[in-house]
Amino acid sequence: MPAFRPLPASEEAPATHVRTRTPTVFRAAAADWPAVKKWSFPHLASLDPELPVRLVAGNRETERTRFTTSTLGSYVSRLTREAPPDDTPVYLKEFDLLKKFPQLRADLRSQELFPSGTISSSATWIGPAHARTGLHCDLLDNLAVQIMGTKRFHLAHPGAVKRAGLESPKYDAWARLSLIGAEKLAAGQEDGDFFVADLEPGDVLYVPAYWWHEVVNLTPGVLLSGFFGPRTRVLSRWAWVQAREGLHRAGLLGRGNCTCHADLPGPRDPGR
Repeated sequence: MPAFRPLPASEEAPATHVRTRTPTVFRAAAADWPAVKKWSFPHLASLDPELPVRLVAGNRETERTRFTTSTLGSYVSRLTREAPPDDTPVYLKEFDLLKKFPQLRADLRSQELFPSGTISSSATWIGPAHARTGLHCDLLDNLAVQIMGTKRFHLAHPGAVKRAGLESPKYDAWARLSLIGAEKLAAGQEDGDFFVADLEPGDVLYVPAYWWHEVVNLTPGVLLSGFFGPRTRVLSRWAWVQAREGLHRAGLLGRGNCTCHADLPGPRDPGR
């Protein structure tokens, strides 16, 4: 088995530590947030039970891109039930929970995390045990807050995938992808390039831009990501992404090989 070193923990405030640009876990940094104390799957399911949601089936980063549809109430309610072991996990990824339900912002204390002078945007991951986001690196720094459940991050240095010649041509608007997973990548490579961190409710993880990471749910859970950076950096990245998105929509970039369009029609949600 490849050796993954435990990711160091820090007692510094996240807003201070991120200037070092090294990935770190901040244990219980958000443990006092109302969201960590009171959110539950029944609570989230009740917010708008009939809200349509698009779910990712399986690992679209390193495998086929497949989607299915459901409603928020049907999907989230199923997370409290144990799925058959041969089921393909379906995952509510990059969900703009706070835009859909702005009242939930009162349960967060996000301003405590980010350095002054930065701007941020959030995305929420809600999924069952074994749901996975394949190995990738993001274009912006991320402070990820585990709200519910337990999640495992495998991380690798920014150059690890390129050195192995395993960068994927698959198109993703805000990330670069790997052809293989973290454990296969780590096998036979130098120790010290690979880290692991398990997040419990209230833990916060800093993942700098371009650090590779693969994420798997150890239990059903909810994670809130805060992508951030200085205003000029975020806006320049946004402009670059929008230009590439225009090419993608025109069929000139990543046609038939992307994370945003299904390779084949996905299955119907069994809960509907």
